[in-house]
Amino acid sequence: FSLRIAMFSSEGKFRKTYRHQFNQLRTGDETEIPMSTLASRIETRKVPLSSGQINAIKEAPDELVDVDGFQRIVTSKAAQKSTIKRLMYDVADPVMSRSQKIEVHSYIDSYSWCPPPIFMFLITMIQVGIFLFYWESDGRKSIWTDCAGCFQHHNHTVPGIFIFAPKLRGEAWRFTSYMFLHAGLNHLLGNVIIQLLVGIPLEVAHKIWRIGPIYLLAVTAGSLLQYAIDPNSLLVGASAGVYALIFAHVANVILNWHEMPFRWIRVLILAVFITFDFGGALYRRFYADQCDSVSHLAHIAGAVTGIFFGYVVLYNVVEHRIETIIKYVCLALYSSLFVITIVFVIVREPYSKSLWNDENCK
Repeated sequence: FSLRIAMFSSEGKFRKTYRHQFNQLRTGDETEIPMSTLASRIETRKVPLSSGQINAIKEAPDELVDVDGFQRIVTSKAAQKSTIKRLMYDVADPVMSRSQKIEVHSYIDSYSWCPPPIFMFLITMIQVGIFLFYWESDGRKSIWTDCAGCFQHHNHTVPGIFIFAPKLRGEAWRFTSYMFLHAGLNHLLGNVIIQLLVGIPLEVAHKIWRIGPIYLLAVTAGSLLQYAIDPNSLLVGASAGVYALIFAHVANVILNWHEMPFRWIRVLILAVFITFDFGGALYRRFYADQCDSVSHLAHIAGAVTGIFFGYVVLYNVVEHRIETIIKYVCLALYSSLFVITIVFVIVREPYSKSLWNDENCK
């Protein structure tokens, strides 16, 4: 219960600290403080600000500043002396609203690098390492198309230890471990490039304990949905997790719509991506005589996880009552869908009739 209250708080802990400091600096009923007197008040009233923050205040334009302006100044790049942390600002800023920057910059300021933001780096290194290990040890095809590690033998009769195989659904780790395998270097590069470009800014801005669960849940949901609809297909790749990261941006834009800069540009880019990806899938499915081997069910599961679960766990600047209600609805819907797919996995036998047949793949 206390965790939910903290999650739904309309003002983060750093904002509360800065508001308290601003109140210490006020005189009487002031709502705005002249910048010309702010530095001297900080010194005489012994308000605990860093030298970088004090210098940023001294260099700010000589005008009246309210509590919001004070918060922006003390969390600006000008107030941060560390080059690395200023770089982290630049990495995180593109996926944040203006109001989010105060909390996220403050989080970066207090960041101890223990642990560093390594989730996406670690996942990527494991994926690349496993692919290269298996390709070097038993790869016989081109590195661009070899599904390295997918099978123990080259006759494709014995699945490897990571691949998701319907007949081995009792080995529960396979519902997640398939993300470590890829059907060639083309497949691997496409996923790791996107997950690094999209995932690292999200991890810096929203922290590992939000982005990690979104990614891993999406991967698991991808295999669950794939089996529930088509219990005949093997599954490899991290596309479900990648889609969750992409669509977490959708949740982030929705959560912070009024505070989000360039929101319509973000919506347009996402709309173009969705149109081309799913439009291409529909074209190949209904109009072209092609067997589409891509698991769009895993993509869909990733997208749903990114939006629904992302809406629940991502940081929200100002929590309105309706948004709190929507969060509970999203959590209930996503949990229900997750449980339903688990029931299908338990009930449906491997190699049962697919609910989504593609005649071109026979």
